[in-house]
Amino acid sequence: MEKSIEIHPLNSIDILKGKSLLDIDGLSDDILKLKSYRLDNNPVNSHYEDTRCPETPVVQEIIKELAEAFKGATGFDLILLDCWSHIHEKNMSTGQHDHYPADVSAVYYVKVPKGSGSLVFHPQSNKYHPGRIPFAPEEKTFVLFPGYLDHSVTRNQSDETRISLSFNFKIQGNANE
Repeated sequence: MEKSIEIHPLNSIDILKGKSLLDIDGLSDDILKLKSYRLDNNPVNSHYEDTRCPETPVVQEIIKELAEAFKGATGFDLILLDCWSHIHEKNMSTGQHDHYPADVSAVYYVKVPKGSGSLVFHPQSNKYHPGRIPFAPEEKTFVLFPGYLDHSVTRNQSDETRISLSFNFKIQGNANE
C-alpha cells in the first residue's frame, strides 16, 4: 500500500513594511522626556521598556500614515486602540509575545543605532521549522503585522538607545464597500 502525504497551508501571514516620509526631528527627545512614565496598567502586556507615547502632531501623522498604508494595501480602515513608546538601552531585549486581541499591530522606528537589535517574527513553529523571521529595523521605517503574531526584539548590542513607537489597531469596515 502506497502512503501519500498532503500538505495544506492553513494561512498566509502578510507583513507590510514601508518607509515614512515624515519629518520626525525632535521625536526622540519627546519620547525620552516621557521615559519615567511606565505603562504598567497598559491594556496590552506591558514590558519594562514601555513608556507613554507622546501626544504630538508628528505622532498623529505617523498614525495617519500607518492607517493609509494599510488601507492602500488591504482596502480596510484601521482604528487606533493604543500607542506606546519602546526604549531599549544597551543589552535590553523583549521576549516573545503577541498583541491579541488587536487585529493589527505596528512598529515605527524613530532611532536605530547600528547593532541595536532586530524585530523577529515567530510564526507557528514546529520541530521542522524554528519559525524565526528577522526584520532589521531602519529609522523612519514602519512594519504592520497581525496582532496575533508572536514576535520579539533581539538584544541591543549598541552603546546607544534604540527608540520605536508601537501601535495596536482594530480593523473597521469592509474592503469591498
